[in-house]
Amino acid sequence: MKKKISLILLFVFVGLYSQNTEYHFKFDVKKFRKEFIKNKKQPLQLRIFDLNGKELLFNVTESSISEQPIQNINIFKGISVDGIHKISFTLTKTSISGSYSDMGTEIYFSPVTGKKCTYKVYIPTKIQVGQELDFIK
Repeated sequence: MKKKISLILLFVFVGLYSQNTEYHFKFDVKKFRKEFIKNKKQPLQLRIFDLNGKELLFNVTESSISEQPIQNINIFKGISVDGIHKISFTLTKTSISGSYSDMGTEIYFSPVTGKKCTYKVYIPTKIQVGQELDFIK
């Protein structure tokens, strides 16, 4: 009986842990923005991490999304140095957020609320699409 209970608890723990996988890392947005402004004509490199804490290096360039530039908001696209991952992210004056592909899975990164210069890499557990009550009465 104890073995069965232990096995059930193990499955519950593994199930809960696997749904909430994320990795936290430090990133200095001001330093990255300063480097971007200084070398605007040259491609930049962005260092972030995967879900296991392995460092990923991306070659990125600014990507225009509108005819009129938006002050202190820049959009970037790029590819990892090894050519496996594609990335897209937004750089504001105070933060960075976006996603990259990993073998068909979208991995997101965004600031951790309440922690300065701390970001998380994660896979959302549930993505809401459309309206909850999307029907006509």
